[in-house]
Amino acid sequence: MPKVEDDASRPPEVQEWIDAELKEQQVRYETIVQEMNIDLAPQRDIWVQEFFERLQTRGTNVHSDMMRVVKKDEIPVRPDRPFKVVF
Repeated sequence: MPKVEDDASRPPEVQEWIDAELKEQQVRYETIVQEMNIDLAPQRDIWVQEFFERLQTRGTNVHSDMMRVVKKDEIPVRPDRPFKVVF
């Protein structure tokens, strides 16, 4: 199978537009990563803790309107690594 390469020559204005779009998308991506993995991290920890408390008090839906309270020893242990949002 022959090697596939992008040898298409682009007009300079098209290449400039592509470069500008790429730069804009990289800035947008870095902003999202900052917000999701750094700025929201303390609030996310609170949300996870509140969720685990609800599981232990109110329970979770098993079937239709049947609820089951989750025991404390069934709650997962938080790993030692940082929480990372993947999108």
